[in-house]
Amino acid sequence: MTDFDPAVYGPSTVRVGTAEREQAAAALGEHFAAGRLDVAEYDERVGRAYAAKTAGELAVLFGDLPRPQPPAPRIPTPPPAPRRPMPLAPIGAGVLLVFVIAFAVTTHFFPFFLFPVLFFVIARGRRGYGYHGPRYHRM
Repeated sequence: MTDFDPAVYGPSTVRVGTAEREQAAAALGEHFAAGRLDVAEYDERVGRAYAAKTAGELAVLFGDLPRPQPPAPRIPTPPPAPRRPMPLAPIGAGVLLVFVIAFAVTTHFFPFFLFPVLFFVIARGRRGYGYHGPRYHRM
């Protein structure tokens, strides 16, 4: 809706200019587009709006129409959290595990030599393996 409100021009005896008349005609056009006025009423009111000399003559044209409402406040939405790229190590480990299982099932051979390797990989992944220096001594 346009920001035309006849009440902002003060007393009904205040003279209006071309800008106010055009604002009133635009507001009537929006009421017409919303279906509040039919064609005959719209033509008659626009003609009276362009012929108006005072704010009171414009206010009469909007007496039975709703006043413009301020737009609803927009609630800002926080930006989406940035996505962290998925590390490739778990994906590679999963693919390797599937390959080893498929190899063991198809050849009926289980690679027992992988047990020590898996032990060191798991122990190192827990970050509890190895010497970490004097900072990490418990009291």
